[in-house]
Amino acid sequence: MYYTKLDGKREQVYVENTDDSISIYALKKGWQHAPIKPSQLVKQTYPQKTAVETIGANKYWQKGFDVDILTIPIKFRPSAPTFPKQFSNHLNGAVYLGYRTDVYRLAFEKDPIGRIHEKTKHYGISAGFITGFGLTPLNSWVTNNGINIEYDGLAWSKGIAFIMGLENFTFGLVGGIDHLLDENKHLWIYQGKPYLGLAVGLNLN
Repeated sequence: MYYTKLDGKREQVYVENTDDSISIYALKKGWQHAPIKPSQLVKQTYPQKTAVETIGANKYWQKGFDVDILTIPIKFRPSAPTFPKQFSNHLNGAVYLGYRTDVYRLAFEKDPIGRIHEKTKHYGISAGFITGFGLTPLNSWVTNNGINIEYDGLAWSKGIAFIMGLENFTFGLVGGIDHLLDENKHLWIYQGKPYLGLAVGLNLN
């Protein structure tokens, strides 16, 4: 189900796409709770042979919960007392849960031989929460000389994200914090400190 504007008013609609036409049915409030007779539906049909001038472009949108798989390839960390600000790029993955608005713009254009072709543009905007795990380098520099070895530690990341989707791909910004999960967590200079990250991922809805 989608929302659009019919005659200047916001309406909930059902879109039926067939081989030779697209039909838009306006739904009345409460349709989920009672059966609908075809005669009660307001129907608007765009046949493929209709002139472009009478079709124009129409925008439809729907809202709902969003589930994505993300990675954060770049993290910006502010400076610490003994370490300058830096960008990091280490292996990580996260699950994103949020609320999303998807927008579809339906338009038609005429080719050189007079045929009408349907064009659909789709994007989504979402905000929500992330949680996941990643690797982070541990050494003497990021532990204030607390250890004298180098290794990759496992860190739990959590935060909030604002993302935009194009078809099934998503990208956006993440504000989060990391928690090292081993015995050196009290030495790590970024333990519980905020970072700003660039996220890319795949929409699972």
